[in-house]
Amino acid sequence: MPKPKVLLFDLGGVIVRWVGLDALAQLTGLPREDVITRFAASDIFSAYEIGQCSDDVFAQELITRFNLDVPLSEGKEMWNSWVQACYSGTKAALTTLKADYSLACLSNTNALHWQHLRTHIILDDYFDYSFASHLIEAAKPDSKSYLIPIKEMDVSPKDVWFFDDTLVNVKAAEKVGIKAFHVDREVGVIPKLKELGLLS
Repeated sequence: MPKPKVLLFDLGGVIVRWVGLDALAQLTGLPREDVITRFAASDIFSAYEIGQCSDDVFAQELITRFNLDVPLSEGKEMWNSWVQACYSGTKAALTTLKADYSLACLSNTNALHWQHLRTHIILDDYFDYSFASHLIEAAKPDSKSYLIPIKEMDVSPKDVWFFDDTLVNVKAAEKVGIKAFHVDREVGVIPKLKELGLLS
């Protein structure tokens, strides 16, 4: 199998732990799938992910939609607390990979999380390119969210290997010609990188 020029990583569930869906399920007593459904049904959640509404509007929607009895400021803090530290060994793995490949990240994220990520990882230390949905105004699995990074990195889709913990995003990447791999969010990306022979 030809080796890639660029390794493109999702962040939550791949590089850093994202426990929001499970945390909301535990807080509300809802099944995880129902939490996902409530997110998907909200125009405000979708707008926030592509940079089209404010932090306060989003936080109020989170509180209202999930019946959380907390003030706005605590809602924001709670939201950020669900982005957690990198999976063990991931920073060292990225440093190793950077010697042989261009590294990039492509995350469906938002202004609050993008700022909070810095408490866990300084993206510029590990990635040559960083693409956030709220900044490029496109979110996975929209094909535009993959084509914008490809154009900016000036590479062919076939030169990119993409890693994501959400299967629909993997399939969408494949549709634009990227070789894509599904990551187990319980363990992060390192086992998949070893399986592919990118890490020893």
